[in-house]
Amino acid sequence: MGHGRQGKQEKVIPDASIKNGIIQKNLIFKESQQLLGFSIIYRRRKGMKRRIAVLFLSSIFLFTSCTLKETERGKLIKEEKETEKPVELKLFYSGENTNWIAAIEELGENFMSLYPNITLQMEYSSTDRYTEELKAKEATEEFPDIFEIDNPYMFAEAGKLGEIDERFGELVENPVIIHGKIYALPYYSTCYGIVYNQVIFKRYGLEVPETYEEFLKICEILKANQIAPLAIGGNENSVENGWINYFFLTQVQKQNSNWQEKRYKGEVSFKDPDMEHALLEFQNLMTGDFVLEDSIHMGDNEIISRMINQEVAMYYGTPAMLAKILEAYPRAVDSDKTPLGKEIKNDTVQIRLGWFYMPDAQGENVVIEKAGAQWAVSEACMEQEEKKKAAETFFNFCYDREHYRKVLQAMYAIPVTKGAVLYAAPMVQQGVLTDYRYASRNTAFLGNTETPEGFCEDMEAILDSVAAKTMSVKTAAKFLEESWEKAEEGQKP
Repeated sequence: MGHGRQGKQEKVIPDASIKNGIIQKNLIFKESQQLLGFSIIYRRRKGMKRRIAVLFLSSIFLFTSCTLKETERGKLIKEEKETEKPVELKLFYSGENTNWIAAIEELGENFMSLYPNITLQMEYSSTDRYTEELKAKEATEEFPDIFEIDNPYMFAEAGKLGEIDERFGELVENPVIIHGKIYALPYYSTCYGIVYNQVIFKRYGLEVPETYEEFLKICEILKANQIAPLAIGGNENSVENGWINYFFLTQVQKQNSNWQEKRYKGEVSFKDPDMEHALLEFQNLMTGDFVLEDSIHMGDNEIISRMINQEVAMYYGTPAMLAKILEAYPRAVDSDKTPLGKEIKNDTVQIRLGWFYMPDAQGENVVIEKAGAQWAVSEACMEQEEKKKAAETFFNFCYDREHYRKVLQAMYAIPVTKGAVLYAAPMVQQGVLTDYRYASRNTAFLGNTETPEGFCEDMEAILDSVAAKTMSVKTAAKFLEESWEKAEEGQKP
C-alpha cells in the first residue's frame, strides 16, 4: 500500500527533559491502517497530527446504497403509521387498591404514548363489588373491551368473553382455559401471610412462630401486654379468602385431598365433621380475645393506622398490604442497625415491616397461590379486526418486561410470566418472594377456579356471620351446603 507494513510502529524519543515541571517528549509516530475501504495515515511530529482519508469508489456506492435503503425504509414506516386507523378501547378494572389504580393508569398512559393511534378509555370500579359493576355494564350495553375479571367461567358461559390467541397464553403460567380455549390471562399472583410489626416483636422478645401453637402463644403474650395481636377485615378479604382457607387447608384438604372434586361427586359435604371442625376453629379465632375489636368492619386505612400506632401487631393479608403500609409510613423498611451493624439506640421507628407464612400444627408453612388479577377481552372486541389487533397490542405491552416490572413493583406482586422478571424491592418483600419460590404452594382453596360460580358471594356473607358469631357453625355448614348445590346446578349447561 506504500505506507509500510501493517501493524508496524516506530517511536523515536531523542531526549526527555523537565521544563517547568512538565516532561516534554518529541515523538515521531507512524501508523498505517486500512478499514472498510478507508486508507488512513496518522502522523505525529512535534505534537502535530495530520489525517489523510481516501475513500474508495466502492465505499461510495455502498454508502449511497445504504442511504437509499434507509430512506425507503423510513418512508415505508411513515406511510404505515399514517395509514393506521384510530382505535378506541374501553378498559375497566377494579378500584379497591390505590396502588393498583396508579399502576394501571401509568401503564395506560405509557401505552397510549407509544401507540398514539390507540385510545384507552380507562375506568375503575367505584365500589368493592367489582363483579357486580361488570355485570351492570353488561346489562346496560356498556360492556368494556378489555377488563379485569374475577369470574371468567360465568362470563364465558354467558358468551361475553373473546378467545385469546395461544401465543399470549404462552407468555404466562396457567392461562384460564375453558372448553379448550383461552379466555383469561393471569397478570400477577399473590398469596396470604402475616404482616407483622418487628418493633413490637423485638420489644417482647418474640420470634416468628414455627407452628400454629406457637402463633397462639405469641397472641397470648401480646394480649397480656395490652396490644391487640391480630386485625382482620380490610379490603383484602382477610376473613373470607385468608383465614377460612387457612383452616380449610389445614383441617380438611390436608387429610382429604381433592375435596372440591369429591364435593362435585357428592362424596363429601360441608356438614361433615372435618369441615365443621374447620369452621369452629375459624370462629374461635375470629371471635376470641386475640382479634382487634370491630376490625372485621375496618378498611385498610384504619387497620394501617392502628398498626403504625402499635395498637395491633399482626394482619393476615397479601404482600400488597406491605406496599400500602410503606406508602403510609416510609420508615417501615428502615434498618434497626447502624451502618456498622450496631443496634440503634433510642430507635424512633414505630413499625418495621415483617412477614411470615402461617405454619400448621406440624410446622409446615401454608402458602396459598392465588391469582391477583386476570385480563380478559370481550367477544365483541375480538370480532372487530381493528379492535382485536389493538387489544393484542395492549396484551403484548402489558407483559413487556420493562412495563410489567413497574406494575409488579407497585403491588409487591409475584410474576406469572414464564420468563423471570426481577424488580427492586425492600428486604421484607425479597423474603416474601424467596420463601414463596421454594414453598409447597396450595391452589386447592375455596374460591379457586374449581369452586362453582355464585357460591363465593354466598360464602362470604355466611362467613362474615360466623366471624361475628351471629350464626352457629352447624347453621353455617347447612347454608354452605345448600349454596354449593344451588351454584353447581346453576352452572350446568
